[in-house]
Amino acid sequence: MRKYSKEQKAYIEAKKALDILESQEKKMEADFVKSLGIVNEDGSVPVATWAIDDDEAADKAIEDFGKLVEESGLWAKLVEAKETFRQAEENLVQYALSLIPFKKEREALARVSNVLKYRQKILDTVLRLDASTIPMIRR
Repeated sequence: MRKYSKEQKAYIEAKKALDILESQEKKMEADFVKSLGIVNEDGSVPVATWAIDDDEAADKAIEDFGKLVEESGLWAKLVEAKETFRQAEENLVQYALSLIPFKKEREALARVSNVLKYRQKILDTVLRLDASTIPMIRR
């Protein structure tokens, strides 16, 4: 049975929590835009405030929706979830780097760990790792 490290678990849980909140915000925004009754020039109903063709109406909708999200408390939850996720991601990257047995390679990867392309590769790799194999790696 696969085992996760505490860093892997924290990352997965933080990502899941953030995804749920972002999904709630997206649904809330779609419902808000729908309630405005706005129809774009091509006859489509925008699904988000930024998708409203009329710039003036879009600006007002963006401002009003921002207030709504803030007043509902969702914005504060999103900010907190994003910070938790950011910290969990950083901890997971540091955990991944700590597993590299050779100092030269570890330092080289640490130097580029904030480059998005390499950071994503580090995260993808460490998330596939079964933590129960770590004692074997460290021998």
